Amino acid sequence: MKRIILTWLLLIFILLLVIGLTSRLGWWPVSATAVPPRWESKLAQAALQASLSRQAAGLTNPLSPSNEILMAGLKSFKMNCAGCHGVPGQPSQWGTRNFYPRVPQFADNPPHLSAPQMFVAIKHGIRYSGMGGWDGMMTDEEIWKVATFLERIGSLPAEVKTNWKAAQ
Repeated sequence: MKRIILTWLLLIFILLLVIGLTSRLGWWPVSATAVPPRWESKLAQAALQASLSRQAAGLTNPLSPSNEILMAGLKSFKMNCAGCHGVPGQPSQWGTRNFYPRVPQFADNPPHLSAPQMFVAIKHGIRYSGMGGWDGMMTDEEIWKVATFLERIGSLPAEVKTNWKAAQ
């Protein structure tokens, strides 16, 4: 049993050594225009989901998703977020090609996050992604409005949906 454990520890050490050496030699691609491998995307998404879930634990959305709140969130999204995340019929030209990881286009793929998770992502940003934190540039109430809008983006009331689909 002792031999098996030592073998596993040695293999882990060798793996870490190879990873460290190849990264220090510059053999890892760093181009933002490269297409990420599937394993990298899956691993990054899982890590992001776990981190946002942990950070959002205990947070509750103080706003109810009324038409007024959703319209305010939509307006703020169009002003502050659409340049990167796109709008219906107009995905972000550079966000879909020249960012690594690619910027989610919420008109085409609604987020699978709760409002508290989105609040954390919007307020504090997401490291290594280009998603900056809006803390200090938007109030918490404004951030909650955007998060509420995004949480409901796939099932908006008719009036809000019409404004969402309207020409920019």
